[in-house]
Amino acid sequence: MQVVIRNFIKLLSAGAFHSNNEIEEMSEYKWNQLLYIAKINNVDDFITFGIIYSEKLSNAVIPSNIKEKINNEIYNNETTYASQEYQYKPINNSIKKFSNSYLNKKLNKIIFDEVHCIDTSVDTITFLTKSIDNVNNLLSSKSYLRDLIMFGLYLREYGNKIDFIKIENWLSILKMKKIMNLIALYLITYFNFDAEEIPFYTKSGKDKSPRIKLPIETIQKIKDETDDSTKEPNILIYNIPKPSTSMFKYFSYYPIETLSIYFTNIFKSLSNIEE
Repeated sequence: MQVVIRNFIKLLSAGAFHSNNEIEEMSEYKWNQLLYIAKINNVDDFITFGIIYSEKLSNAVIPSNIKEKINNEIYNNETTYASQEYQYKPINNSIKKFSNSYLNKKLNKIIFDEVHCIDTSVDTITFLTKSIDNVNNLLSSKSYLRDLIMFGLYLREYGNKIDFIKIENWLSILKMKKIMNLIALYLITYFNFDAEEIPFYTKSGKDKSPRIKLPIETIQKIKDETDDSTKEPNILIYNIPKPSTSMFKYFSYYPIETLSIYFTNIFKSLSNIEE
């Protein structure tokens, strides 16, 4: 499995950021494992582009059946690159990006002050909201890789339009510096970003890249889609879904929001009880 994961990351980097990586030889079975992992992580389009890009630049040995599968996906338009770009648009209602009310108040003040200042930067506000969305996706139990890739692509394309002095100040106010450092480490360690490309990244003696593991789903999560109306009342009471605790992996990086998400999940679970 290790060689599959190594090649998966190399192809993902090649497909998204045109990195030049040497692909290790694998059996057809392991190639199919790699394509399966790409699908459940919702990055199969980037992996496809990575295979095409790597084959052109190197002597990567790719089984003919895998090539045929890739070509069929392209021919049938099953592999498409979906842009998820957006720009911040001012709205009258208060913005709730966090589970923590204190952080939401701070965020709304930041946006209000920025919108009403002389040198308003829409690109900088957009980057902040994208950063918050990225952190939320990391803390959730959802597949995260695609969000990380899209964040890295946005950073490379629009980084020169962003006021990172403001960003650093805002990240400090929102207690996000440590977890944004982790996201920066993902990009530097696995996707060949330079530290200079990520001005909000602060290197410290505690950063040990080999210990930073990229969150990759290798087994598809099965969701119980049984219709609640078909269940008996007693089953509804006792089969209360347990709140996810996956976010506690990142507790040391963002304790205030991690705890808020956990307790919010508990309240949601309790609200599902039918009295």
